[in-house]
Amino acid sequence: MLAEWGEDALPALPELLPLLADTWTSSYVLGMLRTIGPGAASAEPALRTCQVLDSPGNHWLVAAAAASISADRAAALRFFGDAVLAAEEPEYGPISDLADFGLDAAPYANRVRLALKNRTHWVRLTAATTLWSITGQAEPSMQALEEFVLRIAAGGEAFGFFRLALQALIRMGTISPAIRVALLTVRQSDRRLSTAGGYPMILQDQELRGLVEQALACADTPLVRDMLKRVVNPGSAG
Repeated sequence: MLAEWGEDALPALPELLPLLADTWTSSYVLGMLRTIGPGAASAEPALRTCQVLDSPGNHWLVAAAAASISADRAAALRFFGDAVLAAEEPEYGPISDLADFGLDAAPYANRVRLALKNRTHWVRLTAATTLWSITGQAEPSMQALEEFVLRIAAGGEAFGFFRLALQALIRMGTISPAIRVALLTVRQSDRRLSTAGGYPMILQDQELRGLVEQALACADTPLVRDMLKRVVNPGSAG
């Protein structure tokens, strides 16, 4: 569950923990603790006394943060897995949290598949990345991620989804022939890959184009080369 900056944040824990006592800042700190993960286990005593607004949503934030930093990974998996199973459609619960447990989350794979099949937008994208993390299999996650890439190649502006899809593909280390073609189209386009204005547009465009290049590099793998051969020359299969 560690983000890229998670380990770097560990020395800041003594400064973060007092902020849990404030209802306004506590929600932000809870998010940081979840990002750091088990490395922040020492924060558990302070977490038990966390002051949050009197609402179920904030109670969930505290419980989820406690599970995220817990050294008992089996208990943490049960916490998030049970929440996913108990969640009512169409949200399907905290599916993205299951991705951190990899193959250990296999008992919840069918529920993630159901979300992937029945939902669109954020839930579908999250389910796609989580299912791959659980099963290690490219499909059907690849097909779902493909949708978010092709929309941008066709002129869409859902750049946030595009960024997440690219990051997922880079982690997977492979892309489909259709994604490769779409990314080449995006690369050749001279439009800015951002809906922001001014300098932020330039920065976001540069970030996404960098991710495009990283994803395209994933095409140079034996699996993708074989897939491309089959598309160009179907008779070469077997």
